[in-house]
Amino acid sequence: MRSILAVAALIAALALGAGTLSPAPATAAPAASSSGGSGGLVIVLDASGSMADPTPDGGTRIAAAQQALGAVIDDLPARNRVGMRVFGATVPSGGQGSCSDSQLLVPLGTGNHDALRDAVDRYRPYGETPIGYALQQAAGDLGDGGRRGILLVSDGLATCSPDPCSVAADLTQDDPDLRIDVIGFDVDAAARQQLQCVADRGRGDYLDVSEADSLQHALERLSTRAFRPFGVVGESVAGAASADGAPQLLPGQQYVDEVAPETTALTYLVPRETTGSTIHVGLTGRLPQAGSLTLQATLATPEGTACDATTITALGEDRYSVFTGRVSAAEGSPAHACATAEQLVLTVESQTPPEALVPFELRIAENPWPSNASALPRPDDAQRGWELATAADGAAGPAVGGSSLNDAPEIAPGSYTSDMLPSEFQFFRVPVAWGQSVRVQASLDPDMPVPADAWGILQVLDPVGADVAALLATTADGTRWAAPLAEPGAAVAVTTAPVRWDGDPGQVKRPLLDGEYIVAVGFEAAEGTTPTPMTITIEVVGEATGAPDYSGAPDAAPAARGEAAPATLDPASWRALIAFAIGGLVVIAVIVLVVWLWRRGIRRYV
Repeated sequence: MRSILAVAALIAALALGAGTLSPAPATAAPAASSSGGSGGLVIVLDASGSMADPTPDGGTRIAAAQQALGAVIDDLPARNRVGMRVFGATVPSGGQGSCSDSQLLVPLGTGNHDALRDAVDRYRPYGETPIGYALQQAAGDLGDGGRRGILLVSDGLATCSPDPCSVAADLTQDDPDLRIDVIGFDVDAAARQQLQCVADRGRGDYLDVSEADSLQHALERLSTRAFRPFGVVGESVAGAASADGAPQLLPGQQYVDEVAPETTALTYLVPRETTGSTIHVGLTGRLPQAGSLTLQATLATPEGTACDATTITALGEDRYSVFTGRVSAAEGSPAHACATAEQLVLTVESQTPPEALVPFELRIAENPWPSNASALPRPDDAQRGWELATAADGAAGPAVGGSSLNDAPEIAPGSYTSDMLPSEFQFFRVPVAWGQSVRVQASLDPDMPVPADAWGILQVLDPVGADVAALLATTADGTRWAAPLAEPGAAVAVTTAPVRWDGDPGQVKRPLLDGEYIVAVGFEAAEGTTPTPMTITIEVVGEATGAPDYSGAPDAAPAARGEAAPATLDPASWRALIAFAIGGLVVIAVIVLVVWLWRRGIRRYV
């Protein structure tokens, strides 16, 4: 029932212009705030007696773990702070102290590869499975500074108190810099459910493996991801309850704040450097746990003149949870109050509070009103029925995206291959000039089986981190920005409108700034799915033209916009608009029907 309502609510939110990165958002990597400390990763290994059991490929679980761990240790960068802890290694099952049987074999440190290899060689199956206790000890090993990760590898249910799922929730409840990833090694259904809960409550990921090769791959990806979590970056600020005492957000800078469960409203001041300028504020973050988050961002003058507002939503029912939005002070004239006020008031209200701390970024951009405003091209919609000019064949080779906006590597337009983990976003950076558009397609390997419940999603974020992908524009064959990937070779695709200056954007979230754009590729599949090959093709199309001139006196009469001929829709556009409207009515009908059935108690139908 909750999943049905989540999907229906998301579709309705899109129809209302909500700013979200997800078709079905959810548990995800924690956003790293600007806290100090050097962080690190503790690998927690199951040494219970069941690790001596055979694996489907003919070996034993302990031998597979030793093989996989040895290979992963060899590839760990020496600068990474890593430690290793085991549980169930010294006390026989049922023996006194078996439920507190956990030892830190290798303390957290750098350049300790020899010690880690030695610990792996001495790793033997023996006793009970005190997972909850081992997690508590691992959190103590990591301390409380910096981005920290626990990577748990276990082959069965916990046999001791405390409950590991509750422990994971307690450890991460008020600590956005800690995450717990879990690998279930050849587990049964009951153990899988418990270990998946540990990952969910620990704001991490769960992978299911059954033999040495897949265990090695899972360890490689999750240990690497522990040092590359979704991170927010910027100067730390604390929004105030009102404009009195609110911190200033300077144009050209980047800031970090957080929404807490008890947060009602956060207020900031945005000083203007140039009278008559346009100001854009972007807000970006990632919901680090199950639940939901709804923020209302408003930009206004100190006297209360409204400049812009947007609703930003993330739903945590399943696995996607990146959220983004933008508000702009641009009301069509350099003489408007929103353009002349010496400072603006930004308010971020928490309408649906999160279950735990949610860090987010604030990016501020200010530009003078152009001296050639009336001569600039009109803002335009994205092209519908577009096609890629680049073959989606992965010819440019493998690429590994960043884990957030801040570590996204710059990538040249082309077609690349990349392995995607469940609930993973990868981020790439591309320079985009005035007049140009971004086009992206991501497709599954046509020769590989499709993982269960696979979803793909694409986003394009502007230089302040706002989603500017055109949700109604599709490829010529109808491929869209988000879809279930039901068969080999299935794809999702998205484009943006051309980057154009707009002195009065209103609620239309088109690209308004040139600079570095972020392509976000999201992937979701059933729990336990191993990394899935995808082909990611990125194009930047159009001539670099229509740049605003900021060097002269403001052009106070951008008449070209108002004098242009009224926009008309071709038959295909009318059909798309009618289909979208009908789809919205269907969504409303589904919501009404589901609620009616639920209230009548007919839960078996939902």
